[in-house]
Amino acid sequence: IVAGACDDAEVLIVAIGISARAATRAIEMCRARGVRAGLFRPITLWPFPENALREVAAKARAVLVPEMNAGQLSLEVERILGGKRVDAIHRYNGEPIAPAEIAQRAEALAQEKK
Repeated sequence: IVAGACDDAEVLIVAIGISARAATRAIEMCRARGVRAGLFRPITLWPFPENALREVAAKARAVLVPEMNAGQLSLEVERILGGKRVDAIHRYNGEPIAPAEIAQRAEALAQEKK
């Protein structure tokens, strides 16, 4: 796994593949605007790093899962994290998810919880 800026994250972004690249830029955008966002990027999905995700997500108020499919990763994250707020961006039309879209949703989640 690769985790970045998670120690103080109020919104944790869980992403894989090309969405993780966009999420990295989105975190920079969020941090520049004062939103504490962090990234959890699993390298392998099986076995899923459940304990590592629970540990990193423990301090976050919400989790955002941007993914280029119909929600398979977000369902796994919801299962692992139990009652924690998990929001998702699903895209399966071939167009990548823009960093600005991820940042906007993360900022909305951060504001929603205050």
